[in-house]
Amino acid sequence: MQIQVLAEGALGTSISLQDRVAELQNQMGNDHRKTVQADAYGASGLVDILEVRATDGQREILVLNCSQIQIQAVLEWQSITGDNNEFEGLELHLVRKPDSSL
Repeated sequence: MQIQVLAEGALGTSISLQDRVAELQNQMGNDHRKTVQADAYGASGLVDILEVRATDGQREILVLNCSQIQIQAVLEWQSITGDNNEFEGLELHLVRKPDSSL
């Protein structure tokens, strides 16, 4: 399992968070079924839905509007499932809420 956390960079950077998310969506074929709105879940619920999707065979998931607590829960899940081959090749792109910090 590979996790990438995306957050707004320093002002003046060449590519904005919105541009990075749009680029990811294009790479994923603009398939909205590969996108999760983190606002709809608590921390444990987000981990549950990601696990369900991964178990169903989804290998790349974009998660929008993650809070610090949700990101921490996903990172903890990764550490617990580290040796599980079922999640090998899974890529999670966690987009942090603008007001959230890690």
